[in-house]
Amino acid sequence: MTNAGEKDVLTAAHLHVGWQGKTVAQIDSLSLHPGEIVVIAGPNGVGKSTTVKTLARQIKPIGGHIHLNETDIWMCPPRTFAKSVAYVAQNIDPPRNMPVKALVALGRNPHQAWWSWQISTEDEAAVKSALDATETSHLTEKEVGTLSGGELQRVALAMALAQQSSLILLDEPTSHLDYKHQLQLVELLKKMRSQQLGILLVLHDLNLIGRLADKVVLLRKEPAAPSKIFASGTPAEVLVNSKLRDVYDINVAVVEDTASGIKSYVPTGIVDS
Repeated sequence: MTNAGEKDVLTAAHLHVGWQGKTVAQIDSLSLHPGEIVVIAGPNGVGKSTTVKTLARQIKPIGGHIHLNETDIWMCPPRTFAKSVAYVAQNIDPPRNMPVKALVALGRNPHQAWWSWQISTEDEAAVKSALDATETSHLTEKEVGTLSGGELQRVALAMALAQQSSLILLDEPTSHLDYKHQLQLVELLKKMRSQQLGILLVLHDLNLIGRLADKVVLLRKEPAAPSKIFASGTPAEVLVNSKLRDVYDINVAVVEDTASGIKSYVPTGIVDS
């Protein structure tokens, strides 16, 4: 693992991800460093979520290697891995009668002694900070089963923040959020990046990707073969019509707002076969 003062780095090489022995996506090279946001993008069915689950040690790779610093992630004790890498699934299913605060406090498990039944002052502070950051403090005493999809998504992110890992993996964290909370999430993730957290996430919305990503990894389906990385680089390098047309089979107009300098990505039509 890392020495004192060093930051965690997650790397993958020659990675084959999939289910039941069938490779869905082939990732030749991928890395996540502190202080950067990496977005995995691509159409439905290319293996984006499967890739993130594999990086998060939720499923084993079919081939290749994933290292946390110099150690294969499957050689790391689960508690050690969780102290460095937090994961938020696209859909979570906690007990419906669990209070929100109790769910968020589960993020502290990697930091607690196995015999401890109470959270410490440090744990309390981490939970409060996570609830405040995700604007879910007002939900503390509510039961999870009463939350909306968007509220549950933000509470799940709070649980990951309470874990205080240096790397966070998120699978479509905006899928249940309205426009306001999508933009709030973008700003929160930028703030986390400024605090030297490394963030890797799956996103579909090109406009959010353009606002947020330092690096975009664009996957494309291959005929009768696993998906592969078609392009990798900054949004300016990857989110261009020629690449998006080849991956999504659509034409996309890139429009820049003169007041803010923010680029918008507008689908203009389907590419004829």
